[in-house]
Parts: sequence; structure tokens; C-alpha cells
Amino acid sequence: MRAWWQRVLRAPARLQIRGAVVVLLVLSASIMAAAVITANAEQRVVRRLTLAVGPAFQYNSDVLLRMTEAQAAWRESLLGAGPAGAPEGYAGVEAEAEGLLASTATALGRDEISAAQRQRYRTLVEAQRDAVGAWFDAARDAEVAARSAAPNRQAAADLAAERFSAFRAANRDLDTVVRSQRDESRALSRNSVWIVLGVLLAGALLVAVVVVVTARLIGTSLIAPLGHLRRVLTRQREGDDSVHADEATGAAEVRALAADYNELTRVKRALQEEQAQTLLVHRLTLDVARRVRGIHDIGAALHLVCASLGEGLAVDRVLLHTIGEDGQPDGSAQFHRYDLPPLPPLPPSLMGQVAAVNDELRREATVFRLPDLLDPAVAADPRVAAYHRATGARSLLMVPIGVGEKALGLLALMTVELPRRWRRYEIQGVQQCVAHVAQAIVSSRLAEMQAEQVDRLTELDRQKTDFMATVSHELRTPLTSISGYLELLEDGDYGLLSGPQLGALKVIERNTTRLRGLIEDLLVLNRIETSGLNSSPQDTPVSDLVAGVVELLRPVAANGRVELEAQPAPEDLCVHVDRTQFERALINLGSNAVKFTPAGGTVRISAERSGSRVAISVSDTGIGIPHEDLQQLGNRFFRASNATAKAIPGTGLGLAIVRTIVEGHGGQMFVASAEGEGTTVRLFLPSATAGEATPRPVGNGASPSD
Repeated sequence: MRAWWQRVLRAPARLQIRGAVVVLLVLSASIMAAAVITANAEQRVVRRLTLAVGPAFQYNSDVLLRMTEAQAAWRESLLGAGPAGAPEGYAGVEAEAEGLLASTATALGRDEISAAQRQRYRTLVEAQRDAVGAWFDAARDAEVAARSAAPNRQAAADLAAERFSAFRAANRDLDTVVRSQRDESRALSRNSVWIVLGVLLAGALLVAVVVVVTARLIGTSLIAPLGHLRRVLTRQREGDDSVHADEATGAAEVRALAADYNELTRVKRALQEEQAQTLLVHRLTLDVARRVRGIHDIGAALHLVCASLGEGLAVDRVLLHTIGEDGQPDGSAQFHRYDLPPLPPLPPSLMGQVAAVNDELRREATVFRLPDLLDPAVAADPRVAAYHRATGARSLLMVPIGVGEKALGLLALMTVELPRRWRRYEIQGVQQCVAHVAQAIVSSRLAEMQAEQVDRLTELDRQKTDFMATVSHELRTPLTSISGYLELLEDGDYGLLSGPQLGALKVIERNTTRLRGLIEDLLVLNRIETSGLNSSPQDTPVSDLVAGVVELLRPVAANGRVELEAQPAPEDLCVHVDRTQFERALINLGSNAVKFTPAGGTVRISAERSGSRVAISVSDTGIGIPHEDLQQLGNRFFRASNATAKAIPGTGLGLAIVRTIVEGHGGQMFVASAEGEGTTVRLFLPSATAGEATPRPVGNGASPSD
């Protein structure tokens, strides 16, 4: 798979784009065909359910009802039979039952039902029709025998009862089959919807996968190589001759362009190598310091340092090992002359000495320099010999990297073919570069730690926000369906309901309304957290706000037998707020006050000027709030302990929404309460100019929420 993907990446760009377009077209056509086929199947199921099985089920139930009424009338006639008796109570039902059975047969004979099922239904309907006729014959015979006081009148009555049982059995047989067919059709209808959704979702996911793969393909084969080439151009323009374009990746056109560019770069480098070297080290140090400060990726910074030192000092190899927090080597970067292969990892025996060599050199405040590793005076040292075998170095300069007592790494510069005398100014330049590397390593590690913590906190907050939004939306969808079916049940669309059943539906409706309020509050808080208030403030008369809220809450207060008072606010008292949002805040406060005030209590809403601010108060004579709960008011989902103990409904989100809205408009909220006496909530907002206020009709506010 990897080899195939590499071949695709290296293919010409025109073929890549053409293939992606073909795949998308085929996939889209397949999705549309699958959706059409599934929708046609769903239509057939719905027609069978609504035109055949559903009506037949109702007709059959009506036959049973009418026959049951006829039997009851027959029994009353039989018990009161005498010379003046007459079969008037049930005689007219026979024609009605026959009509219902004919309607049943017509519904079950539609083309939406298979031929085998139609034959089966025809047999069951005929059996029920025969049973109906047999019962009416027996009922009439029994009534005649009863009026004539014939000796066989009891036998005739028993025969009629037996034939009615036969009718009930025939009706039940048809009811069982039709009910099964109806339930099966309903299940198929529901499943078809999910199948359509599944097909569309799967198609969308496949299209998304194709788009992502195409984007990745284009990004990997075109955009990334071109971006790399552009970065190479930029760095070359800035004077960094060590970088080169990647000739191994990307589409054929990009690789050809990279090869041409690298050839130009090599020619340029050959010309630059002929320039004077007088101030090389000084310029190199300044250049490394500048570039290391501009690179946030420590790996890129280390590679930059290696490349800069290698090219600037004309060495064959530069090898840099970093030391982690545990004192062990944890990373490396290297530079090698263009005609040398990269070094493989050092043997464990040498890697294990990196930290020890660093400590030794920093303790003695020196560097390790060997002009010639093949000099017999030093070649006998086991460490020197092992290093020569692993790297092929002929001369070596080692400089420790650290800050204070902290070991950070070890830098080695090598030549391979010829000995080299390391000059003082070269060593000083390398030490200055190493100091910048140490600062970069420390800064990078600190930045990584900070970024990791920030990422964790950000991810936790995002997951929490996404969870709240997802749960709220997922709850609202089935809740809408529940509300719709409640309305259908209450309207009698599924048959008449008894008084207790209607009462149960009212309980469900009340709790549905409570749940909807909770979901709306969650959605409001989630929108505020994710995108802010998004308010559109305007100068608004406070008297209009108070009047609108009072008008909206008055029916609620009257229903709870709570007196709602509104003290008139000065006409020139205005605030600069988003009217809809602030009305929601006031309605939340007012509805809370009414809800927590027992019958006979009072809720008062007032507004007044308080210096340069406007103070709006909502007070009540309700159950109050315990002193120990006041500090937590306004926290999401927090409810006072006495409200919880009294099982008063609520979500604990109302005051959180109010506080957010008020503070979002530059205001403050204060709560004063005494348990058993009542609560007063005061909102302070900056005052606005009355002349620019925009009035609005009373009663046109947001819905209340606790």
C-alpha cells in the first residue's frame, strides 16, 4: 500500500487530479442511486400501511364493535321477548357489518399487498362474513323460539352464542394477521428512514474521505514540495547555502523543477566557496544567533546550527546530541559534507558516555580538541579509537552544551580525510553558537511544557463545550417528536382517551416543557461560551422593559395566586442593551421570584437611578435562600438547598444566564436574601440617553426560564 501511494505521489499532477474527479463522480452517482432505490421502497411500504393495512385494521375493529353492540341488543330483546316482542335493536347492524367487511376486503385487496397475502386475507374476510351471517340467522331463530315459547328455545339461544363465539374467533384471526402486517409495515417504514440516512451518511463520509485523500494527495505531491521549494528559495535568498530542494518527493513536474533548482544551488555554492574567509566565524556566530531566535522548532534549530557550523567552518561532519531531563541522550542532529553519507546512530558504548563527557568538560571549563585522531600519542586511548571507528573522524572538536549545572548536550565537529588544527577564534565562535543552542533548547522545553498544558486545558474545554452542544441538540430532536405525538394523542388522532389517560398525558406534557427549558438554557450558555453574547445593543427605556416583563409574567403569577407589582420607572431612565437578551434576563428573575413565592405572596419589580447607573430590582416574599448558599448563586446547575428539599422544579441555569448577560453588558448583579423571608436581586447597568431610546410593544419578550 505504501509503495502504491508513493507511485501515486510521484505520478504527473494532471493524472492525479483526473483520477480524483472520476472517483468523486462515480461515488456521487452511486450514492444517488442507492438513495433513490431506498426511497422507492419506503414509498411502497408507506402506501401499503396507509391505504391497505391501516384502514383494514380499523374496519375490522369497527365490525367487532358493531357486532358486540348487536349481540347486547339481541340479549336484551331475548330477555324481554313476549307476544309483543320485535327484533328491532340489532336487525340494522347486519347490513352495516356487511358494509364494513366489504370495505375491509377492498382495502386488503389493493395491489400494495402481495398476491399470496391478498388470497389469505380474502379467505379470512369470507370466513368472518360467513360467521356474521350465521350468527344473525341463529339470533333470529332464537328470538322466534323465545317468543313462541318453543321447547327448543334454550338450544336456539345456545347455538346463537356459539356462533357469536365463532364470529369472534374469525374476527380475531383477521385482526391478528392484519395487526402483524401493520406492525411489520411500521417497522419497515422506520427502518427505511434510517437506511436512507445511513446511505446518505455513508456516502457523505466516503465523499469526505475522497476529498481528504485528494487534498492530501495534492498537498503532498504539489503544495508541500512547492512550499518546501519556496522556503528553500527564501533561505537561499537570505544567504543560507546549506539548504536544497527535495528531488525525491512530489509529482514528476515538481521533482524536475527541484532537480533544476538544486543544480543552480550547487553552482552558486561553488562560487561562494571561493570568497574570502577573514570574518567567517564572526558572521557565522551572528547568523546562527539570529536564526536560532527566529525558529520555534528545536529540531529545525539544531539542524540549522549543525548546517551553519559545518558550512561556515568548512568541516566534513557536525554531530549534535541533546541530553534529556533524565540525563540520557534523547535526540540528535547532524551535518555532513554533501558527498558523505549521514552517520548511523553511535554504538551504545559511545552514546552512554555523552553525559559523562559533557560533565567532565563543563566541570573543567574547557573543550576537547584533537588535531589528528591517528596520532600515536592519542590513538591508543580506547575512547578515541572507538570514536574513530564509529565516525571515521580524522580530527575532532567537542564542545559541551549546558546552562548552569544543567547538561543539555554535546557538539562535535569533525574532518574525515585530513588533520586539522582548531584555532582559538574557531573554538570561541563555536562556544558562542553553543550558548545560543542552549538558550534555544531551554526555551523550547519550556514552550513545550506550556503548550502541552495549554493544549490539555483547551482540549478539555472544547470537549466540554462540544458535549454540552451535542447533548442539547440530540435531546431536542427526540423531544420535538415526543411533543408532536403528545399533541396527536390529545387531539384524539389515535382514538378517544379516558380521563386518567388524559391526565397522564398532561403530566408528560409538563415534564416535556421542563426538559425543553433545560435544553434551551444549555444551548444559550453554550452559544455564549463559544461565540459570546453577539448582542446588538440599543438605547431602551427601562419602563418598556419592566412593563413587557410584567405583562408576560402576570398570567403565571395569577395562576400561582401571587401578587405581581410593578413600580413605575421614570420615563427618562434608559439603558444601552440588547433588548431581547436583557428581557430574557429579567424574565428569568421574575419567573424565579414567582415560582419560589407561595400563594398569597408578593413579587415586586422596580427601577431607579443610582448615580450614573440604573438599578433594576426584582424582590419577592418567597422561601428565600440559606446564607451558606448565597456564595454559589450564579454557578451553573447550582440550586439552593431549601429549593431542592421542597422539590421545586428547576435547572440551576437561570441565574447563570442572567449573570452572563448582565456582565456582558457591563453591569453587575447582587443578591440579598434571608431564608423564609424573601429574596431581592438588583441589576446595575450604565445609564443611557433617553432621547435615543427605541420603545417596543409590551409583551414581546423572551420565554421565562429558571
